[in-house]
Amino acid sequence: MPALRLAFTHTPVGGKTPAELADYIAGQDPVNRQPLMQEIVGHLTRPLNEEEQVTGTFERTKRKLLGPDTQENLQRYFDDRFWSDQLPIVMPTQQRVTAMLGQTSHEPDEIVGRMRVTGTREAWEYSVETVAINAVMAGAKPEHFPAILALAASQTNARSSSTSSMTAMGVFNGPIVDELLLNSGTGALGLYDNAGALIGRAWGLLSSNATGGSVPGHTYLGVQGSPMSSVPAVFAENVAGLPEGWNPLHVQKGFAINESIVSTFSGCQSQNTMMVLRDEDWDWVLKRFIGGLGPPNRGSKMLLVDPAVTAPFLRFGFDTKEKLIDWVKQNITTPKFHYWLDQEVINYKLGPARAGREPYATWLSLPDDAPIPYLENVEVVVVGGSGNIRWSVNECGYNRSVKVNDWR
Repeated sequence: MPALRLAFTHTPVGGKTPAELADYIAGQDPVNRQPLMQEIVGHLTRPLNEEEQVTGTFERTKRKLLGPDTQENLQRYFDDRFWSDQLPIVMPTQQRVTAMLGQTSHEPDEIVGRMRVTGTREAWEYSVETVAINAVMAGAKPEHFPAILALAASQTNARSSSTSSMTAMGVFNGPIVDELLLNSGTGALGLYDNAGALIGRAWGLLSSNATGGSVPGHTYLGVQGSPMSSVPAVFAENVAGLPEGWNPLHVQKGFAINESIVSTFSGCQSQNTMMVLRDEDWDWVLKRFIGGLGPPNRGSKMLLVDPAVTAPFLRFGFDTKEKLIDWVKQNITTPKFHYWLDQEVINYKLGPARAGREPYATWLSLPDDAPIPYLENVEVVVVGGSGNIRWSVNECGYNRSVKVNDWR
């Protein structure tokens, strides 16, 4: 829509007084220098001109190959266009891409999925070959390619352009864990996992390049950025550390125990770590620990439990993951008064509440001290090396699970 009518308001709107926000509306568009409301009314009521009535689609042409050059010049060429993650890459030569494609039965031009930078931009399609090119650039090995394709098929963007600087995580279960020697123990969420780091980097590069490039201030707007965005955390669940009654993540999602599955999580922004819970006040500590992380609008939490910490959870009555998840959803609350003062809640939930959508409409009418159980998306993953009695909670929401063997 090249002739799309655009009006801009000042940002950010959070943290401003009502008087300041009123001045935004009564003032000028900061880009076009026109009275804002007059501009908006004009855009909505002025008849379409000839250019604005043109319809059709864009044909994006791409150069298949670049000419020969030095490694240094080619690296700079990729870096300048934000085709890389600003780290050294392996040049995607035809020979290397062909070797990657040899690990799948799918045709190079088959569409794997679609991603968008944000919910307001168009979604771009990407092919098996596009995934292979980014896998080569990341330094991944051909045997990693089916796992990378499965991540790509999840259509989870690991380079979200949200101003909240969110990223993503990937968790593998099943035979693929031993096949690729994916780490589920000490350092699993870091770079102490050759396969996980390379697969995660390929996922990050694909998420950038499949959506038109990740350019700060243009197609990437994370105001602070995330240390996990360049190489998203990709690891395996520690199935050997699961206590009796706790099913692996992929079994929870309806897959067979012997299937190779990758599950993706998005919206990951912040993580908090604590020691093991004590019998005397575990419920109070758990409420404070989980409820103190992130804004209530998100409604998502990922509990990363070290095997050494599972015994206390069993003592507290959580003999299945599902019981722990249900307890968290019911008991992690925030007072109604504070819930409706949260800026993200105002942005995303107040409108639906006023329009009658439940449960927000009911929550809006509750007394100020009424507890709001705002968590909807909670998962438990066992991971870690049991070197200490620490575990963590991450502001991540489950997105999708994909079979790796579908992409062999």
